[in-house]
Amino acid sequence: MKILLGTFRKDVDYYIVQEDGVISIEIDPENIYTPNYAFVKSRDLIIGSDDAVKTGDGVFDFRYGPVTSGVGEAGIYHLYTYGERILSVDIDLSYKHRNISKRIIGLDFKSALKMVEKICGNFAFSHSLAFTKAVESTIGIDTEPKSEKLRTIALELERIYNHLYVIYQLAQAAAQKVLTSHMSYLFEESLRMNKNFSGSRYLKDFNDIGGIKNFDERRFENLKSDLQRITSEFGELYKGALESGNFLDRLYSTGLLNSSEAINIGITGPTLRSTGIKEDLRLNDPKYKNLKIPTKNEGDSLARMEVRAEEIFESQRIILEQIESSDENNETGYEKGLGYCESPSGTVAYMVDVKDSKISDIYIVTPSFFAFKGIANALRGNIFTDFQFAVESFGMNFADGAL
Repeated sequence: MKILLGTFRKDVDYYIVQEDGVISIEIDPENIYTPNYAFVKSRDLIIGSDDAVKTGDGVFDFRYGPVTSGVGEAGIYHLYTYGERILSVDIDLSYKHRNISKRIIGLDFKSALKMVEKICGNFAFSHSLAFTKAVESTIGIDTEPKSEKLRTIALELERIYNHLYVIYQLAQAAAQKVLTSHMSYLFEESLRMNKNFSGSRYLKDFNDIGGIKNFDERRFENLKSDLQRITSEFGELYKGALESGNFLDRLYSTGLLNSSEAINIGITGPTLRSTGIKEDLRLNDPKYKNLKIPTKNEGDSLARMEVRAEEIFESQRIILEQIESSDENNETGYEKGLGYCESPSGTVAYMVDVKDSKISDIYIVTPSFFAFKGIANALRGNIFTDFQFAVESFGMNFADGAL
Protein backbone atom coordinates (compact mmCIF):
# COMPACT_ATOMS: atom_id res chain seq x y z
CA MET A 1 0.00 0.00 0.00
CA LYS A 2 1.63 3.20 -1.22
CA ILE A 3 0.28 6.66 -0.42
CA LEU A 4 1.27 9.61 -2.62
CA LEU A 5 1.88 12.71 -0.51
CA GLY A 6 3.70 15.07 -2.85
CA THR A 7 5.39 15.55 -6.19
CA PHE A 8 8.07 17.92 -7.41
CA ARG A 9 10.18 18.22 -10.52
CA LYS A 10 13.92 18.50 -10.99
CA ASP A 11 15.39 16.58 -13.92
CA VAL A 12 12.30 14.32 -13.79
CA ASP A 13 9.13 14.17 -11.71
CA TYR A 14 9.77 12.86 -8.18
CA TYR A 15 7.15 11.50 -5.84
CA ILE A 16 7.03 11.64 -2.03
CA VAL A 17 5.54 8.29 -1.06
CA GLN A 18 4.59 6.71 2.27
CA GLU A 19 4.54 2.94 2.69
CA ASP A 20 4.74 0.73 5.80
CA GLY A 21 5.79 3.54 8.11
CA VAL A 22 8.55 4.91 5.85
CA ILE A 23 8.66 7.86 3.45
CA SER A 24 10.80 7.72 0.33
CA ILE A 25 11.41 9.64 -2.87
CA GLU A 26 10.47 7.69 -6.00
CA ILE A 27 9.85 8.05 -9.70
CA ASP A 28 6.65 6.64 -11.23
CA PRO A 29 7.30 4.93 -14.56
CA GLU A 30 4.17 2.77 -14.30
CA ASN A 31 1.74 5.55 -13.35
CA ILE A 32 0.61 3.84 -10.14
CA TYR A 33 -0.08 7.16 -8.38
CA THR A 34 -2.80 8.37 -10.73
CA PRO A 35 -5.71 8.34 -8.17
CA ASN A 36 -4.60 11.53 -6.44
CA TYR A 37 -1.79 12.75 -8.72
CA ALA A 38 -3.74 15.72 -10.14
CA PHE A 39 -4.89 16.75 -6.65
CA VAL A 40 -1.37 16.58 -5.22
CA LYS A 41 0.22 18.24 -8.24
CA SER A 42 -2.13 21.23 -8.36
CA ARG A 43 -2.32 21.84 -4.57
CA ASP A 44 -5.43 23.86 -5.34
CA LEU A 45 -6.59 26.04 -2.46
CA ILE A 46 -10.23 25.29 -3.24
CA ILE A 47 -10.86 21.62 -2.47
CA GLY A 48 -14.12 20.00 -3.57
CA SER A 49 -16.02 16.77 -3.19
CA ASP A 50 -15.68 14.06 -5.81
CA ASP A 51 -18.81 13.60 -7.96
CA ALA A 52 -19.95 17.08 -6.98
CA VAL A 53 -23.62 18.08 -7.24
CA LYS A 54 -23.98 21.86 -7.47
CA THR A 55 -27.06 22.33 -9.65
CA GLY A 56 -30.62 21.02 -9.79
CA ASP A 57 -34.07 21.94 -8.56
CA GLY A 58 -33.72 24.08 -5.47
CA VAL A 59 -29.97 23.48 -5.07
CA PHE A 60 -28.06 26.48 -3.72
CA ASP A 61 -24.69 27.31 -2.19
CA PHE A 62 -24.90 27.76 1.59
CA ARG A 63 -21.72 29.70 2.35
CA TYR A 64 -20.28 29.11 5.81
CA GLY A 65 -17.33 31.35 6.68
CA PRO A 66 -14.75 32.87 6.48
CA VAL A 67 -15.69 34.57 9.77
CA THR A 68 -18.29 32.69 11.78
CA SER A 69 -18.54 31.10 15.21
CA GLY A 70 -18.51 27.57 13.81
CA VAL A 71 -15.22 27.91 11.89
CA GLY A 72 -12.19 28.52 14.08
CA GLU A 73 -9.99 29.95 11.32
CA ALA A 74 -10.49 32.06 8.21
CA GLY A 75 -11.86 29.65 5.62
CA ILE A 76 -15.08 29.01 3.71
CA TYR A 77 -17.23 25.92 3.39
CA HIS A 78 -19.50 26.07 0.36
CA LEU A 79 -22.25 23.58 1.23
CA TYR A 80 -24.41 22.71 -1.78
CA THR A 81 -27.89 21.72 -0.65
CA TYR A 82 -31.59 21.93 -1.41
CA GLY A 83 -32.46 22.44 2.24
CA GLU A 84 -31.04 20.18 4.94
CA ARG A 85 -28.97 17.45 3.27
CA ILE A 86 -25.47 18.27 2.02
CA LEU A 87 -25.01 17.21 -1.63
CA SER A 88 -21.38 18.30 -2.07
CA VAL A 89 -18.83 20.67 -0.59
CA ASP A 90 -16.17 23.12 -1.75
CA ILE A 91 -13.67 24.25 0.90
CA ASP A 92 -11.77 27.49 0.28
CA LEU A 93 -8.40 27.57 2.06
CA SER A 94 -7.12 30.68 0.32
CA TYR A 95 -7.77 33.07 3.21
CA LYS A 96 -4.96 31.37 5.17
CA HIS A 97 -2.50 31.06 2.26
CA ARG A 98 0.77 32.84 3.11
CA ASN A 99 3.07 31.46 0.39
CA ILE A 100 5.21 29.84 3.08
CA SER A 101 7.49 27.81 0.81
CA LYS A 102 8.60 30.80 -1.27
CA ARG A 103 9.12 32.89 1.86
CA ILE A 104 11.40 30.23 3.38
CA ILE A 105 13.65 30.01 0.31
CA GLY A 106 16.75 32.13 0.88
CA LEU A 107 16.52 32.08 4.67
CA ASP A 108 19.25 30.76 6.92
CA PHE A 109 18.42 27.67 8.99
CA LYS A 110 17.52 29.53 12.19
CA SER A 111 15.21 31.98 10.45
CA ALA A 112 13.58 29.21 8.42
CA LEU A 113 12.96 27.18 11.59
CA LYS A 114 11.23 30.17 13.18
CA MET A 115 8.90 30.45 10.21
CA VAL A 116 8.25 26.71 10.09
CA GLU A 117 7.12 26.72 13.72
CA LYS A 118 4.57 29.42 12.89
CA ILE A 119 2.90 27.53 10.04
CA CYS A 120 0.34 25.99 12.37
CA GLY A 121 0.40 26.51 16.13
CA ASN A 122 -1.18 23.14 16.95
CA PHE A 123 1.49 21.27 15.00
CA ALA A 124 4.41 23.61 15.76
CA PHE A 125 6.67 20.88 17.08
CA SER A 126 5.81 18.40 14.30
CA HIS A 127 6.79 20.97 11.68
CA SER A 128 9.91 21.87 13.63
CA LEU A 129 10.96 18.23 13.94
CA ALA A 130 10.36 17.30 10.30
CA PHE A 131 12.19 20.44 9.10
CA THR A 132 15.22 19.99 11.37
CA LYS A 133 15.49 16.34 10.32
CA ALA A 134 15.45 17.39 6.67
CA VAL A 135 18.20 19.96 7.21
CA GLU A 136 20.28 17.59 9.34
CA SER A 137 20.06 14.84 6.73
CA THR A 138 21.16 17.34 4.07
CA ILE A 139 24.22 18.76 5.83
CA GLY A 140 25.20 15.56 7.63
CA ILE A 141 24.53 16.36 11.29
CA ASP A 142 24.06 13.50 13.76
CA THR A 143 22.06 14.40 16.86
CA GLU A 144 22.82 13.12 20.34
CA PRO A 145 20.66 10.32 21.78
CA LYS A 146 19.44 12.62 24.57
CA SER A 147 18.11 15.06 21.99
CA GLU A 148 16.30 12.26 20.19
CA LYS A 149 14.67 11.24 23.47
CA LEU A 150 13.52 14.80 24.17
CA ARG A 151 12.19 15.18 20.64
CA THR A 152 10.20 11.96 21.01
CA ILE A 153 8.70 13.14 24.29
CA ALA A 154 7.77 16.56 22.84
CA LEU A 155 6.12 14.96 19.82
CA GLU A 156 3.98 12.75 22.06
CA LEU A 157 3.05 15.72 24.26
CA GLU A 158 1.87 17.50 21.13
CA ARG A 159 -0.19 14.44 20.25
CA ILE A 160 -1.83 14.36 23.68
CA TYR A 161 -2.93 17.99 23.77
CA ASN A 162 -4.20 17.91 20.19
CA HIS A 163 -6.26 14.79 20.84
CA LEU A 164 -7.69 16.29 24.03
CA TYR A 165 -8.65 19.37 22.04
CA VAL A 166 -10.42 17.38 19.30
CA ILE A 167 -12.46 15.44 21.87
CA TYR A 168 -13.29 18.70 23.67
CA GLN A 169 -14.57 20.16 20.39
CA LEU A 170 -16.73 17.09 19.74
CA ALA A 171 -18.19 17.23 23.24
CA GLN A 172 -18.98 20.91 22.80
CA ALA A 173 -20.67 20.29 19.45
CA ALA A 174 -22.89 17.66 21.11
CA ALA A 175 -23.81 20.03 23.96
CA GLN A 176 -22.25 17.69 26.52
CA LYS A 177 -21.82 20.47 29.07
CA VAL A 178 -20.11 18.53 31.85
CA LEU A 179 -17.78 16.65 29.51
CA THR A 180 -16.98 19.87 27.64
CA SER A 181 -16.09 21.69 30.84
CA HIS A 182 -13.79 18.92 32.07
CA MET A 183 -12.15 18.46 28.65
CA SER A 184 -11.49 22.20 28.44
CA TYR A 185 -9.78 21.99 31.83
CA LEU A 186 -7.63 19.02 30.77
CA PHE A 187 -6.67 20.76 27.53
CA GLU A 188 -5.48 23.77 29.51
CA GLU A 189 -3.63 21.52 31.94
CA SER A 190 -1.87 19.81 29.03
CA LEU A 191 -0.68 23.18 27.72
CA ARG A 192 0.67 24.05 31.17
CA MET A 193 2.43 20.70 31.22
CA ASN A 194 4.05 21.60 27.90
CA LYS A 195 5.15 24.94 29.36
CA ASN A 196 6.74 23.30 32.40
CA PHE A 197 8.56 20.80 30.19
CA SER A 198 9.72 22.94 27.27
CA GLY A 199 9.21 26.58 28.21
CA SER A 200 6.39 26.97 25.69
CA ARG A 201 2.71 26.03 25.86
CA TYR A 202 2.88 25.01 22.19
CA LEU A 203 6.39 23.50 22.35
CA LYS A 204 7.94 26.31 20.29
CA ASP A 205 11.60 27.38 20.48
CA PHE A 206 12.44 24.04 22.10
CA ASN A 207 13.91 22.20 19.13
CA ASP A 208 16.90 23.33 17.08
CA ILE A 209 19.12 22.26 14.20
CA GLY A 210 21.43 19.65 15.72
CA GLY A 211 19.16 18.83 18.64
CA ILE A 212 17.88 20.15 21.97
CA LYS A 213 20.45 21.75 24.24
CA ASN A 214 20.60 22.71 27.91
CA PHE A 215 17.66 20.69 29.17
CA ASP A 216 17.28 20.36 32.94
CA GLU A 217 16.37 16.73 33.63
CA ARG A 218 14.76 17.69 36.93
CA ARG A 219 11.75 18.64 34.80
CA PHE A 220 11.10 14.95 34.21
CA GLU A 221 9.68 14.44 37.71
CA ASN A 222 7.04 17.13 37.28
CA LEU A 223 6.29 15.83 33.80
CA LYS A 224 5.64 12.32 35.10
CA SER A 225 3.25 13.48 37.81
CA ASP A 226 1.42 15.93 35.50
CA LEU A 227 1.09 13.34 32.77
CA GLN A 228 -0.24 10.61 35.05
CA ARG A 229 -2.77 12.97 36.60
CA ILE A 230 -4.06 14.27 33.26
CA THR A 231 -4.37 10.86 31.61
CA SER A 232 -5.99 9.35 34.72
CA GLU A 233 -8.63 12.08 34.79
CA PHE A 234 -9.16 11.75 31.06
CA GLY A 235 -9.62 7.98 31.44
CA GLU A 236 -12.52 8.49 33.85
CA LEU A 237 -14.11 11.10 31.59
CA TYR A 238 -13.72 8.97 28.49
CA LYS A 239 -15.28 5.96 30.21
CA GLY A 240 -18.32 8.08 31.00
CA ALA A 241 -18.44 9.50 27.48
CA LEU A 242 -18.65 6.00 26.01
CA GLU A 243 -21.71 5.36 28.18
CA SER A 244 -23.54 8.44 26.89
CA GLY A 245 -25.96 7.33 24.19
CA ASN A 246 -26.78 10.90 23.21
CA PHE A 247 -23.10 11.70 22.60
CA LEU A 248 -22.25 8.53 20.69
CA ASP A 249 -25.38 8.79 18.55
CA ARG A 250 -24.17 12.12 17.16
CA LEU A 251 -20.82 10.59 16.12
CA TYR A 252 -21.90 7.16 14.92
CA SER A 253 -22.13 6.88 11.09
CA THR A 254 -21.39 10.60 10.75
CA GLY A 255 -18.81 11.72 8.19
CA LEU A 256 -18.08 8.27 6.78
CA LEU A 257 -14.85 7.66 4.88
CA ASN A 258 -13.68 4.20 3.83
CA SER A 259 -10.10 2.96 3.63
CA SER A 260 -9.72 2.90 -0.16
CA GLU A 261 -11.07 6.44 -0.45
CA ALA A 262 -8.74 7.64 2.31
CA ILE A 263 -5.68 6.06 0.67
CA ASN A 264 -6.59 7.41 -2.77
CA ILE A 265 -6.88 10.92 -1.31
CA GLY A 266 -3.56 10.68 0.56
CA ILE A 267 -4.94 10.74 4.09
CA THR A 268 -2.70 9.55 6.94
CA GLY A 269 -2.79 9.60 10.74
CA PRO A 270 -5.77 8.81 13.00
CA THR A 271 -8.24 9.34 10.15
CA LEU A 272 -6.62 6.59 8.10
CA ARG A 273 -6.27 4.32 11.12
CA SER A 274 -9.99 4.78 11.85
CA THR A 275 -10.71 2.99 8.55
CA GLY A 276 -8.81 -0.14 9.60
CA ILE A 277 -5.40 0.67 8.08
CA LYS A 278 -2.47 0.19 10.48
CA GLU A 279 -0.13 2.82 9.08
CA ASP A 280 2.06 5.04 11.26
CA LEU A 281 5.49 6.61 10.73
CA ARG A 282 6.51 5.47 14.21
CA LEU A 283 6.24 1.81 13.16
CA ASN A 284 9.85 1.50 12.01
CA ASP A 285 11.34 4.03 14.43
CA PRO A 286 13.57 2.19 16.93
CA LYS A 287 12.76 4.74 19.61
CA TYR A 288 9.20 3.43 19.73
CA LYS A 289 9.50 0.01 21.31
CA ASN A 290 6.41 -2.20 21.55
CA LEU A 291 4.32 0.47 19.84
CA LYS A 292 0.58 -0.20 20.00
CA ILE A 293 -1.30 1.40 17.13
CA PRO A 294 -5.07 1.70 17.72
CA THR A 295 -7.27 1.09 14.70
CA LYS A 296 -11.01 1.00 14.07
CA ASN A 297 -12.91 -0.13 10.99
CA GLU A 298 -15.97 2.11 10.80
CA GLY A 299 -14.35 5.25 9.37
CA ASP A 300 -16.88 7.59 11.02
CA SER A 301 -16.54 10.44 13.50
CA LEU A 302 -16.86 8.03 16.42
CA ALA A 303 -14.05 5.83 15.13
CA ARG A 304 -11.80 8.85 14.64
CA MET A 305 -12.48 9.95 18.21
CA GLU A 306 -11.84 6.45 19.58
CA VAL A 307 -8.48 6.21 17.82
CA ARG A 308 -7.42 9.57 19.22
CA ALA A 309 -8.53 8.67 22.73
CA GLU A 310 -6.63 5.39 22.73
CA GLU A 311 -3.54 7.16 21.36
CA ILE A 312 -3.55 9.45 24.40
CA PHE A 313 -2.91 6.47 26.67
CA GLU A 314 -0.28 5.07 24.31
CA SER A 315 1.50 8.44 24.19
CA GLN A 316 1.56 8.47 27.98
CA ARG A 317 3.21 5.04 27.99
CA ILE A 318 5.78 6.13 25.38
CA ILE A 319 6.72 9.27 27.32
CA LEU A 320 7.16 7.44 30.62
CA GLU A 321 9.22 4.77 28.86
CA GLN A 322 11.42 7.42 27.25
CA ILE A 323 12.01 9.18 30.58
CA GLU A 324 13.24 5.96 32.18
CA SER A 325 15.24 4.72 29.18
CA SER A 326 18.96 5.12 28.76
CA ASP A 327 20.26 7.50 26.09
CA GLU A 328 20.77 4.90 23.37
CA ASN A 329 21.62 5.78 19.80
CA ASN A 330 18.27 5.00 18.13
CA GLU A 331 18.23 7.65 15.43
CA THR A 332 16.19 6.89 12.32
CA GLY A 333 17.97 7.19 8.98
CA TYR A 334 16.50 9.55 6.38
CA GLU A 335 17.18 10.06 2.71
CA LYS A 336 19.31 13.14 2.06
CA GLY A 337 17.19 16.26 2.21
CA LEU A 338 14.17 14.44 3.63
CA GLY A 339 12.66 14.74 7.11
CA TYR A 340 9.30 13.66 8.47
CA CYS A 341 7.30 12.69 11.54
CA GLU A 342 3.89 11.39 12.64
CA SER A 343 2.07 14.53 13.74
CA PRO A 344 -1.16 14.32 15.79
CA SER A 345 -3.22 14.35 12.57
CA GLY A 346 -0.89 12.53 10.18
CA THR A 347 2.28 12.90 8.15
CA VAL A 348 4.31 16.10 8.16
CA ALA A 349 7.25 15.89 5.73
CA TYR A 350 9.87 18.27 4.37
CA MET A 351 12.14 17.99 1.36
CA VAL A 352 14.87 20.64 1.32
CA ASP A 353 17.84 21.71 -0.76
CA VAL A 354 20.62 23.77 0.80
CA LYS A 355 23.14 26.16 -0.71
CA ASP A 356 25.60 28.38 1.20
CA SER A 357 23.94 27.48 4.52
CA LYS A 358 20.56 28.71 3.32
CA ILE A 359 17.41 27.00 2.11
CA SER A 360 17.53 27.01 -1.70
CA ASP A 361 14.38 24.90 -2.27
CA ILE A 362 11.68 23.34 -0.11
CA TYR A 363 8.60 21.14 -0.45
CA ILE A 364 6.21 20.73 2.49
CA VAL A 365 3.66 17.95 3.08
CA THR A 366 0.93 18.60 5.66
CA PRO A 367 -1.89 16.31 6.86
CA SER A 368 -4.57 19.01 6.80
CA PHE A 369 -4.36 19.50 3.03
CA PHE A 370 -5.49 15.91 2.50
CA ALA A 371 -7.90 16.00 5.45
CA PHE A 372 -9.92 18.77 3.80
CA LYS A 373 -10.44 16.57 0.77
CA GLY A 374 -11.57 13.82 3.13
CA ILE A 375 -13.98 16.22 4.83
CA ALA A 376 -15.40 17.35 1.48
CA ASN A 377 -16.16 13.73 0.58
CA ALA A 378 -17.26 12.62 4.05
CA LEU A 379 -19.86 15.39 4.36
CA ARG A 380 -21.78 14.24 1.27
CA GLY A 381 -25.17 12.89 2.28
CA ASN A 382 -24.98 14.24 5.82
CA ILE A 383 -27.33 16.88 7.19
CA PHE A 384 -26.33 20.31 8.49
CA THR A 385 -26.43 19.27 12.14
CA ASP A 386 -23.78 16.62 11.37
CA PHE A 387 -21.36 19.25 10.06
CA GLN A 388 -19.49 20.09 13.26
CA PHE A 389 -19.00 16.44 14.27
CA ALA A 390 -17.59 15.45 10.90
CA VAL A 391 -15.29 18.45 10.58
CA GLU A 392 -13.88 18.47 14.12
CA SER A 393 -13.19 14.72 14.13
CA PHE A 394 -10.59 15.14 11.36
CA GLY A 395 -8.45 17.44 13.54
CA MET A 396 -7.32 19.62 10.65
CA ASN A 397 -6.29 23.29 10.46
CA PHE A 398 -6.73 25.78 7.62
CA ALA A 399 -3.26 27.26 8.32
CA ASP A 400 -1.69 23.82 8.05
CA GLY A 401 -3.48 23.00 4.81
CA ALA A 402 -3.08 26.32 3.00
CA LEU A 403 0.63 27.01 3.71
